[in-house]
Amino acid sequence: MNHKAVAVIGAGPAGLFAAKTLADNGMKVFLFNRDIRPGGLAEYGIYPEKYRLKTGLRKQFMGFLLHENILYFGNVDVGIDRDYSLSDLQEMGFSAILVTTGAQQIKHLGLEGENLPRVYHAWEIVSNYNDLPPYSQQNYPIGKRVVIVGVGNVMADIARYCINKGGVDEILAVARRGPAEIKFHETEFVHIAQNLDRTDFEAEIKRVTPLMLKMGQDPNETWAFVEKACENCDEIASSTNLRLRFLKSPSRFIGNEKDGLQRVEFVENTLIKTNHTTRAEATSLKTIFEADTVILAVGSSVDARVGLPVNKYEFSVSSFPEYPQEGLSYEVMDPVTEKNIPGIFVAGWSRLASYGLVGISGRDGTRGAQAALAYLQDHGKSVACEKIEDHVRGAEKPVIDKTMVEELLSIEAEIAIQRGLPDYKYSTNKEMLSALGIR
Repeated sequence: MNHKAVAVIGAGPAGLFAAKTLADNGMKVFLFNRDIRPGGLAEYGIYPEKYRLKTGLRKQFMGFLLHENILYFGNVDVGIDRDYSLSDLQEMGFSAILVTTGAQQIKHLGLEGENLPRVYHAWEIVSNYNDLPPYSQQNYPIGKRVVIVGVGNVMADIARYCINKGGVDEILAVARRGPAEIKFHETEFVHIAQNLDRTDFEAEIKRVTPLMLKMGQDPNETWAFVEKACENCDEIASSTNLRLRFLKSPSRFIGNEKDGLQRVEFVENTLIKTNHTTRAEATSLKTIFEADTVILAVGSSVDARVGLPVNKYEFSVSSFPEYPQEGLSYEVMDPVTEKNIPGIFVAGWSRLASYGLVGISGRDGTRGAQAALAYLQDHGKSVACEKIEDHVRGAEKPVIDKTMVEELLSIEAEIAIQRGLPDYKYSTNKEMLSALGIR
């Protein structure tokens, strides 16, 4: 039977919510996913010990996949020189393509020494401890003195990981701006608050207080935030010392290829208030901290090899959308011609890299789908969906469908029960395929 068909690329929160919205509105949705299992950020970005949250999301997303109008194609990579290109999908007859592949590439800072051993991007560490292939099979040695650049929720997760894994004596989390601009939530900070060096933190707040007052900021609010987190903090059998530093940006990583990272140089910042916003501005002063590991928790970049034009760390989004949703643009623009690319949409972290967690990404996926639906009212034609499905599933490599995903989750849940674990999942594609009886 012929239907209007939409290809959704990426099965993280944005892609899954988008697929459900499209399917609920009568579209046949072909959901392509590079990974075998769906979930994206929800599966491979949430801290491993958040078992209840992860289990709930898996059930919710599996419910989405079981929609009769959604076809799932796991282990299928879309992009330049991959299983299929965007042009290939257009030639198959899809009326619209919605890209929700997230922001899974390293955001390079372009600093001296950035490629030294033990200089990592947060995405590498998070993917490693969350068992995302192939990061799950790589080794990321972490030393006794860790510097984390950035003070958002990702910093809190990585600090928690370093504290729990053992062998880390001290963690220094460094913020570009001041205490009033910290981005981590109290619900995340409680897991590391016990390890905070409160004497050191008091001295650091005292150091930046004059500038905070000049900016009209109240240091007592920062203290209240920390005090509340400390009252509700987890009890951890760890002596790791956690310190925070504000108003500093990395300027150089010092070391050598043989011994790896040894020190990190920071430039001192001040705060400037313009148009009701506060931004950091570099000064001529510099500081050097001893460190043998640095983890850059400064956000990620989209993958240019998906095949869409890129603007800095995100895909190029139209400034003049024909189908805006709640005042936001989900249409892709060619920056050379400055014209919209018909039928191509982006949502989630592909639209706004590293912004928001699962709920925000999901809602953005829904809006992206609504933009595509508005476009499809005027464009697109029905295609032979069974023919497209047969073509994709006839590929030489294993293509995972939703019944296989359901079986995989069931197998892993049974293993967890047998081993007395709160959760279990395979960490390699080979293991997942083998569990499904695919060689």
